[in-house]
Amino acid sequence: MFRRKPPTSPPPDAVPSPDWAHGFHYLAPQSALIFGSNRREPKAWRPGVSLARRGALTLLLPATRRPNPKFFHLKPDDWFPRRLPAESPTDGYLSYQYEAVAHDRLIELGVLRHGLRLDIARWLQQQSGGSRG
Repeated sequence: MFRRKPPTSPPPDAVPSPDWAHGFHYLAPQSALIFGSNRREPKAWRPGVSLARRGALTLLLPATRRPNPKFFHLKPDDWFPRRLPAESPTDGYLSYQYEAVAHDRLIELGVLRHGLRLDIARWLQQQSGGSRG
């Protein structure tokens, strides 16, 4: 079904502080992610938002279209597309469990507004129970 290399451990300071966040919108190959790998009908690609870039790795919050009150809600107009998408953008929901993905496997779709990046970083800190260091 899905094949995945063992995850590469990000450095302890990998999660950004709440005053900065990377915030690019990407498509990641499902084979590079754990999130969503248990779907009955696999998708080839999954959207996500970057938290930080660490060398060849990007820390990515994978997203789903399925509403989940524990996840961060993104509206279609929350990001600026690099080029007009073929399909109309839909709502998305970011998981709080980030994954390290090789940056060269990602396709950049656009960028999030800066204020929204900060909201995501604050939300992520709340999910982890407060400050990380």
